[in-house]
Amino acid sequence: MAGLATLDRGPRPGIADAATIRRLLAVTVRGLTEERRDAALALALLWHDQFDDAHQLCQAHEGYPECDFVHALLHRREGDFANAKYWFGEVGAHPLDLALAQVAQALGRADLLDRGRWRPVAMVDACAAALRSDQVTRTLVMQLQAAEFRALSEHLSGHVDAH
Repeated sequence: MAGLATLDRGPRPGIADAATIRRLLAVTVRGLTEERRDAALALALLWHDQFDDAHQLCQAHEGYPECDFVHALLHRREGDFANAKYWFGEVGAHPLDLALAQVAQALGRADLLDRGRWRPVAMVDACAAALRSDQVTRTLVMQLQAAEFRALSEHLSGHVDAH
């Protein structure tokens, strides 16, 4: 089983292939709007280092905040930090900002906050710096990244389209 997602492209051992991810998520994403479904699928694909498949899904729904959020995460892991910042700018304020600010605070990373608000651009910079840092720092930032993925996944699956 795959451990924490790396801060870069990986790959790492234990990841699932795209077909397996699609099959496993088929039931979970049933009932979601197309955009939410594809954002959830792109997020799962990205967690398993399936960058190309995740990127296609994000690009198909540009302008939809959750897909743009995954798009930003994807470019951050690719090391395209300027592009990641651009996509976080497209997302703007997000319902997850408060939860992520609390996680950052709990992990001792108040430097990623501005007046108590989550700053995803600061997280981009933290990831870039962590790649050049020691393992302890990298692991802490990877834990925060995992919290982002988990929070976005729960956000996406918790909003089923009633139609």
